[in-house]
Amino acid sequence: MPVKSYSLFIIFILYSIFGTFSSAHATDTEKIQEYQKLARTKKLWEDRYWILLLHYTKTTFGNWVSEADSSSFFLSGEGRKNPEEELLHSIQTFMTETSAPPGEENWMHPVCKFPERKRWIQEKLSIPDSDFAKVDCGRFEKWFATLNPKGAKIIFASYYMNAPASIFGHTLLKIDSGDPHRKEILEYSVNYAANADPESTNAIVYSILGLFGGYPGTFSLYPYYVKIAEYNDIESRDLWEYELDLKEEEVRRMTRHLWELGAATFDYYFLDENCSYHLFSLIEVARPSLHLRDKAPFVIPGDTVKKYIEQEGLVKDIKYRPSLHSKIIQKLRKMNEDERDIYENVMKNGNISFLTNKEPDPKIRTSFLSDTILDSFRYKKAEGDSPKEWDQTYKQLLLFRSKLPTDYEDSGYSPITQSPHVGHGSSALYNEFGTSNLGNFVGFGYRAAVHDLLNTDQGYIPNSSVDYFSFKARYYQDSKKLHLEEFHLIRLLSLTPYNSLGRSISYFVDSGADSSVYKNKGNQEDRKLLEWQAILRPEDLSYTLYRLDDISKSEKYERVTNANIETTLGYSFQDQFSEGPKRFLFSAQAGAKVRYNGKYDTNAVVAPQIAAYWIANFDSFKAVLSLHYYTFSIYGIPDDYKAQLGFRYAIQANHELRLEAKAQRNYNEASFSYVYQF
Repeated sequence: MPVKSYSLFIIFILYSIFGTFSSAHATDTEKIQEYQKLARTKKLWEDRYWILLLHYTKTTFGNWVSEADSSSFFLSGEGRKNPEEELLHSIQTFMTETSAPPGEENWMHPVCKFPERKRWIQEKLSIPDSDFAKVDCGRFEKWFATLNPKGAKIIFASYYMNAPASIFGHTLLKIDSGDPHRKEILEYSVNYAANADPESTNAIVYSILGLFGGYPGTFSLYPYYVKIAEYNDIESRDLWEYELDLKEEEVRRMTRHLWELGAATFDYYFLDENCSYHLFSLIEVARPSLHLRDKAPFVIPGDTVKKYIEQEGLVKDIKYRPSLHSKIIQKLRKMNEDERDIYENVMKNGNISFLTNKEPDPKIRTSFLSDTILDSFRYKKAEGDSPKEWDQTYKQLLLFRSKLPTDYEDSGYSPITQSPHVGHGSSALYNEFGTSNLGNFVGFGYRAAVHDLLNTDQGYIPNSSVDYFSFKARYYQDSKKLHLEEFHLIRLLSLTPYNSLGRSISYFVDSGADSSVYKNKGNQEDRKLLEWQAILRPEDLSYTLYRLDDISKSEKYERVTNANIETTLGYSFQDQFSEGPKRFLFSAQAGAKVRYNGKYDTNAVVAPQIAAYWIANFDSFKAVLSLHYYTFSIYGIPDDYKAQLGFRYAIQANHELRLEAKAQRNYNEASFSYVYQF
């Protein structure tokens, strides 16, 4: 072939290749622009489902912003604040062939990274599969097939007073495969939590950062048995499972969106954008007609469970999964006196010979007793309250039990406490009136969350208080002044009974402000002048006496607001192991109180204190007596004390009447109040 002809042939081939490529590229670009134009025409970025998928919310000024904080969750550089730009860029990216950047082994094409966004855009714009980028999404498909989503349950882990992150309770999502051959504990659970380790972080720092969004929150996936072990066995928290009546396709699209959230982080807030709030967003993706995130200022896990119940037909079944501690308590309540004696003797020092060497006795159910002791050994080990040598004792008892026939019928476990959805609302408004040695008063108050000691225990941990951001203010008739009576940033009280099973320590922590009353020396010259005036001008006696009374009150007492931090530790006692309701509890504690105001030479003082509590609980009626004594005399100033007696009657779960009396140094009062909770 001549050189000239050969050259023309090469040019023809190159033109054919690049011309075709250029034409194809132009065609692809035109298609993308076509679909983008259609999306603009339909204003798809305003569709509620798109807003849900990108977790957009309106700012105070009416602009859109996503709650997701990580840039990897968006395909457009402006996507976090611009739903339209994110949608248009998504269309382009889903239809464009892209290779992995160098060195990024875990990179995925956006079609694989955001499968639910791709599915929805395809459905809304009727895009054929052939127009999307040709990619292998094997990782996602394998993950999705493993979960095989068919159903979903909301799991509530009860309040846990020994960890700052769990004092409000916790919710997680369980995905059910519907596979009859797969055990329920082998299904998968979805957890949203702060990406921090509370064990290695100072509790105060952890609490403050958690309250103000100082930690990133992330979604994670665990086999359900891992969470059962964590909550039921290690932390001894009861689990409540709420099965949702969702269609299979609803669960599947929710699960596809869950995969997308693997690329997202959110600022974590204990009280609003927390575990429960972001599970709401998942359920809304499953069923967009639900508006679960139309929220109050605070999102408390126990309250969110109520919201699921309130949605007609959403919850179709409720199941109780008792903690190891709850199981043991119920077994102990079924023991007779002889069995209890053996149990107590074994648990005192781990000597199982009281059981293994005992002669057969028809009153002793040996296998029942062995199972209870084995569970108790496991519980104490999880609590860190088990000597090392008990490990060998446990194995010996396990061998002993293996040779015994079962001598009791396991009838299952009933809930020790009621489910969270029957509890009172976590926020509260207080309205009160009363009388004191400073005169009559009317007052009001507010509690953001969650529960105080006088509240009914239904749905909450008995004999506990989690009081976040609450205050009470009073207007005194005589002084005609409004006073801040008390303010609590956070107040925690846990009165867990001490017994042979768990030598639990009770505690009280409070940070905020309270008030105290001091005596003033007064203006002696004015007093003497008025006394002489009463003698010399009897015609003005009524006015003179009024002025004397007014001066007496203003001179005698001065109300001061104190900033304070206090904490106590001790033990509480209650007959936990007997059948029937647990009516009475007593607690004794000791600790310290830090008080700051302008009355002291040093401004701030730290006083040792002792405290005691007595509770009588008769369901709708409850009485609480609390005593605190503060030894400020070590600074040469008078000691202080606070004695409070309260009676509460619950009209309904969210409506209470209270009669209370309080005595402090230089101050006494009695009040009647109505409490509304919501």
